[in-house]
Amino acid sequence: MITSCIAFYPCLDLSATEAFYTQVIGLRTVFASDTVRIFYANGGSFGFVAYGDGEIPHRHLCLSLNCTNRADVDAEYRRILALGVQPQSIPAQHPSQPVYSFFLEDPNGYTVEFQKIEGISLP
Repeated sequence: MITSCIAFYPCLDLSATEAFYTQVIGLRTVFASDTVRIFYANGGSFGFVAYGDGEIPHRHLCLSLNCTNRADVDAEYRRILALGVQPQSIPAQHPSQPVYSFFLEDPNGYTVEFQKIEGISLP
């Protein structure tokens, strides 16, 4: 029985990645080794691997974090601004999708999105 899944992404610097996802995003590290970090996000997980080759395929990679409602998206935006981190966008409704979100970039160049998908309830 499959109970959950973890997506792994390559990273350049595990320490900077861990600091970003724990201190800025607010996730908890649930596994750490010399080359891997796994973070828990209230019902789901994702991980980063340092392959040592200095290569990251940035194009089209986005880590989306689901929020309960628009107010939660706005609260996350204010929290991140208070940390002195400048997001790439302000919270807004997407022009072609039922999504309210904002974006920022992690230390590896990945896009991180805080979102509320309208009309569905995600765990």
